[in-house]
Amino acid sequence: MTRTEPHEVFRFPVIHRLLHWVIMIGFTSLAVTGFSLKFSSQAWAQWIVALLGGAGWTGYWHRCWAVITYSAVVAHLGWLVYFKVVLKGRLTGPQSAFPAVKDARDLVAHCKYFLGQGRPPQFNRFAYWEKLDYWAMLVGMNTMGLTGLVLWFPFFFSGCLPGYFINLARILHLYEALLAVALKFVVHLVTAHLRPEVYPLDHSIFNGRTTLARMKDEHPGEWQEWAERKDG
Repeated sequence: MTRTEPHEVFRFPVIHRLLHWVIMIGFTSLAVTGFSLKFSSQAWAQWIVALLGGAGWTGYWHRCWAVITYSAVVAHLGWLVYFKVVLKGRLTGPQSAFPAVKDARDLVAHCKYFLGQGRPPQFNRFAYWEKLDYWAMLVGMNTMGLTGLVLWFPFFFSGCLPGYFINLARILHLYEALLAVALKFVVHLVTAHLRPEVYPLDHSIFNGRTTLARMKDEHPGEWQEWAERKDG
């Protein structure tokens, strides 16, 4: 009897999808409330602040969403520890999100392919731009969290740090926010959801599933490992 292959396979477990929802909603709420306070002279910002009950309430909701969003980041880091220590998983390797020399080679090969030279690179579970997206978000959220904490408790931190650190935190918090919003609402949306192959939405991060045909086409390295594991 011939064994049939499943049409779909799981790529993202429930915890990753849940944390994605929390960070997605929290990040958007932080951007709306934070920029409304920063650009309070603008009509759109004044309308949002009025809708939220004033500047005091807008700041309150900004801090609430900061706690919720960063809690998801901490939960993700905790999952990595659990995955490594308890489940004995690998945090590095060809199918991990950790950067590798192959990512630099894939970038060069991809650029050559766009210029009509050679074939597209054989990506593993995560392509180089997906790793960049992940690490930019992870590092950026920690930067935002640290500078936001200094701005939340300026009197405490001014007692143990030079006063100019408060001003530095304010500048870094703003420019990191601008970079993060540009990355997520432009680069991430385009590369993850607006590509012709998945337009208008990539459902895999929401339902956790992808087709074998798509895995083989977009992540042949991951598909090859899946096929070898299935046959073994």
